[in-house]
Amino acid sequence: MKEKIFENLQFVTLVLLIVAQCVVGGNFYIGQFIYLGANSISTIRNFVLQRAVADKVKDLCCLAITIGLILFNFFKGGN
Repeated sequence: MKEKIFENLQFVTLVLLIVAQCVVGGNFYIGQFIYLGANSISTIRNFVLQRAVADKVKDLCCLAITIGLILFNFFKGGN
């Protein structure tokens, strides 16, 4: 049951990524925090489902980029 839930979380991730793409141009921080949620779900999902190392690395990199963008813009005083 738990495995099926984590498999289906990828649909939630897809919706969040689409919404973030639409929002990020209008409000950077809201868009990036939606990306943060989507990337967090994908990363956790990869470890729970014991996905391939390449999938884990991809999602960890996307998560790190999102965190980096949020921090960079926060400290430079953007948006």
